Amino acid sequence: MKKTVLAYVASLMCFAVACQSDGEKNLAQQPTPVTSSIAKDVNDAPVGTSGSTETGSARLATTQQQQEVLTYLNQARSKACQCGTKLYPATTPLALNAKLNAASDKHALDMATYNYFSHTGRDGSRPWDRMTREGYVWRNAGENIAAGYATTRAVVDGWLRSPGHCANIMNPNFKEVGVGYAYGASTPYKHYWVNNFGTQR
Repeated sequence: MKKTVLAYVASLMCFAVACQSDGEKNLAQQPTPVTSSIAKDVNDAPVGTSGSTETGSARLATTQQQQEVLTYLNQARSKACQCGTKLYPATTPLALNAKLNAASDKHALDMATYNYFSHTGRDGSRPWDRMTREGYVWRNAGENIAAGYATTRAVVDGWLRSPGHCANIMNPNFKEVGVGYAYGASTPYKHYWVNNFGTQR
């Protein structure tokens, strides 16, 4: 799976340039960072990717990291954005939601602690299950995850380069977001990021 994801990310480097910052576009790290996205609304089935293994000690997202990611997401949403072959118009800003922050942080921590990369938790939970667990009653739900990006700017730019992640960021049906981060010192990727997107019923 890792090779497929890395090839996918590399082949999409030319897209979404208008949505990215000019800084931190050189993301050469070891190992190469990876990303994955998934979305669902109450009337359809989810589409996404998965992975797994074990290790680590971790720390969670700081308020500053959450605010920075929110700022970068909303900068992208404030103007038209090319996500792959689809042009998304500018849309309304996202608001941070404490329940989505909790769901995002807990999933990032689990991935960093047990050294895996997947939208499916070790307990079999999907993103919307974890949101519901935190008391978030969703109408639309989505998740972007990433590993290996050391900064907030780099991870958001990484997501914006990929059509699936970019589409989640630009989706006008999402009104709120949670930002999760965990650092696993003994894992290959070290940095694990989660964005849970949602709109409440």
